Amino acid sequence: MEFKDILVVTAHLRAKQGKEAELRVALEQLVQDCDHHVGLLLYSVHQDASDPASFLFYEHYLSEKAFKDHLASEELKKARVIFNELVDGEAQIETWHMAARIGEICQ
Repeated sequence: MEFKDILVVTAHLRAKQGKEAELRVALEQLVQDCDHHVGLLLYSVHQDASDPASFLFYEHYLSEKAFKDHLASEELKKARVIFNELVDGEAQIETWHMAARIGEICQ
């Protein structure tokens, strides 16, 4: 597989006021819970250094199907229930194709 075939996904979430720490714990757990998803190469969550209410997922998938399977997973279904209490608004999701890179992709 060429690296240019990898689907890259970013998802931006914002915690409700006062829910930043609780959301971080839930997001960290979600990352751990999804480690077995087929076709998921990289799944990481980041918290903004200057705005602790802002979180970003950075994800790599082998295919569009792997991404769709991830979205339909039991782990995501359970997480959405929790996120309704912790996330302000909807996640802003974008999909990308790699144009260039250096280094190795985490697996």
